[in-house]
Formats: sequence, C-alpha cells, structure tokens
Amino acid sequence: MGFLFTGFPNTFATLLQTNAGYLTMMGSPIVVLDIGTSKVLCLVGELQADEKLRILGVGSSPCTGFRRSAIIDMAKVVQSIKTATSNAERATGLKITGAYVGLAGEDISSHTSRSTVAISGMANPIDEDDVRRALAAAEQTVPPSNSSVLHRFVQSYAVDGELVQNPLWLHGNRLEIETLSITASGAACTTLQRAAAEAGIEIAGFIYETVAAASSVVSLDEREMGVGILDIGAGTSDLSVFYGPLRHVAQIPFGGVDITKDLSIVLSTSHREVERLKKENGSVCCAADDADNNVSFNTTAGRKYTLTQHQLSAIIEARQQEILEFVRQELERNRYGQLLAAGLIFTGGGALLENITQLGEEILGMPVRIGIPQNIVSSEALQEPNYATAIGLLRFAMDEHAQEAGFIPRFPEDETLRDKISKIFSFL
Repeated sequence: MGFLFTGFPNTFATLLQTNAGYLTMMGSPIVVLDIGTSKVLCLVGELQADEKLRILGVGSSPCTGFRRSAIIDMAKVVQSIKTATSNAERATGLKITGAYVGLAGEDISSHTSRSTVAISGMANPIDEDDVRRALAAAEQTVPPSNSSVLHRFVQSYAVDGELVQNPLWLHGNRLEIETLSITASGAACTTLQRAAAEAGIEIAGFIYETVAAASSVVSLDEREMGVGILDIGAGTSDLSVFYGPLRHVAQIPFGGVDITKDLSIVLSTSHREVERLKKENGSVCCAADDADNNVSFNTTAGRKYTLTQHQLSAIIEARQQEILEFVRQELERNRYGQLLAAGLIFTGGGALLENITQLGEEILGMPVRIGIPQNIVSSEALQEPNYATAIGLLRFAMDEHAQEAGFIPRFPEDETLRDKISKIFSFL
C-alpha cells in the first residue's frame, strides 16, 4: 500500500549556512544527531542524482550524561552535542544551527487507532482527496497524555468494511483506515530540545531510530516478506517488526552497558579496560580453536590477570542471551513476530560482537544477519552496523520521493513547541 505525501517545512532551509549565505532546501545537505547513551554522532549528508547518500562530514563525541535513555547530566549532554557538531562543522566547512534528532528507548510507545470518513458512494470512485481526508482524520487521534506523535503508519484500508490493499478508484460509502502511531514522552522531547538549544542547535524534527535504521539496511523485498530490526545500543535494545509497513515496536531494557558492567564486576576491572577487552576480544559462541587463547587485562588493584577466550565469551554470552530471550518472548507475543520470513537484522554497536548472528539464530530460530548501511558514498569506517541508525536518520529525512518515504506536513505559524517537534513521517 502506498500514498506519498511530501512537503518538508521550510524550517530546515535555515539550518545550514555557508559564507555565501543560507542554503535552499532543494539539494541542500541535511544534518542529523544520533544522541546515544555512550556517544553523540552528528552526520551531514546529501542525496545524489543516483539516489545514493553522500556523507559529507561526521562528528563524534563520547557521552556520559545518560542512564539508559534518560538524561541524568544535562551539562555533559550539551557538551557532547557541541563537540560532535563542531567536529562535523570542521569536516564540512558548514555552520550547523539545526538538525533532525533520533529518539529511542523506554520513552517510545505505540498505539493503534481507526478512523472513518464518508465518501460519495456509487456516483464517483474513491480518489486521492478521499484518501487525504481519511489520513487527516487519523491525524486527529489524540495521543496519550503528555506525549508527542513522531510517526503514523498506515496498517490497512477498508471500503464498506472490506479490507483492500489500495482504495483508489474503488466505489463505496465508507472509507476506513487503521494506523499505528509511534509516540514519545513529551518530557523526553522537551528535555532533548532544551539540551540541543543550549548547544546552539534547533531541532527540526524527531525520528524514531529503529525505523530510521530500517531505511538504511532493509530492502523492499525483505519488508514485504516480513523482517525485524534489533538495534542493540549501549543503554537499550530497540525492536521493530515490519510486514509491509511497520507493525510493532518494543524496547528491551538492556544493552551493551550491561555487558560492560557484568565484566567489570566479575573481573574487578574498570569500564575502560572492559571496553578494550570487548573491542579486541569480545565474542559469543566461542569457537573451539580459540577457546584456550589467553586474554590479559589489568584489575582495579593494578594486578595483571589472564583468562581464556572461552571464559571471557561465557560472561558476555550470558547477558547477550538474556537480551535475545527478551526479543524471542516479544516476537512470540505479537502475531507479526511469527511472520518474519526474512528473519531479523541486528544493528548498533552490540551487533559488532563476534558470532552474534550464530547466537541469534540459535535462540530466535530464524535467519539473522548484520545490518550494513546500503547505497551510501562514504569511507569504509561508516559502513558498519553501529552507523546504521545515524545514516538511516539522514536517509529517512531526505528520501521524501522514494517509496518508503513519508510526509512531514506544513505547520501553521501559531504552532506550539510540541506541535513543531511532533513532525509526522510514515512508511507507506
């Protein structure tokens, strides 16, 4: 099913400057911020004539101001945003004053709603105006208290109670539409908006990160077959299920930081030393040939200690298995979770663990692959699963003419802050 609604607000035309003045919207670079538990990424990119995404500049900064997805130290988050955007500015030669921002974690929820509009019956077939009226009626659905709608996804159409894939040119008296709304906590949106403003950045819109990641790693064939995205972040792991359009989202309250804590406690070593161990030797499902290899580290007491690769992998695997068990249970609870013929795609920093696809297939009982950003022009360093979300944010914000793009409606001049940050996208 697919109807495209285009029309990015003019706001973003003022978000990038060069010495020659303000850039126009058409053909302009777009900026996104992926503000995560462990780091902030700022990406600047533009869409080429061949539909490939060219990455113009990248800025990164460690971030320690979050616990899971919640800000616990505003000053640290502000400084991380400033550093990341400054690095991106140096890489591109552009002055960045605004960006689209990704959201994920426990502040995200989803809600299904239905709306109905009367149509002209047998006299005239359903046209695009009728569909627009039905979509407009769906937009009037009131979100839960103190939340902002990020996206609305069409789940189904029905004409006089009969489900149809495309209602255009059909006859009837009543057009019904079912939508899935993705909402974010109003407090989370406001807090991030404040942090960005303190860093000198205006937020042009919020995008749900796992949906964005899908636009960089999922093919249309996989989407139609049924596919899941698991973004394994530092603080949380976010699950999205597609069967055609987006059908279900869920948040798993564990991520890479939990593996770090486990290792730090068991091995009595610092988080910094643990991160080194994970990067150099992190794995699950340890191969027999590597099991007896020695891995050395320093404890917090300053002593050098050695353990085997098998022992290190066993600690990591215990927590990773717990995360994947949560995913399995979530998929079993949702009817679309049993229809994933294309399996599951892992993205995020957690997807860098060696042999994680093998463990995923064992626990989930379905094909698992690592999500690498597609159709981009960039250095090889960005063609990794931990950049899938940031690159997807760029693709999602730009790709308004592609099939999976959605719409961002124009907003009246008297819109409130909540209205402004509740920009609506949809994969149709």
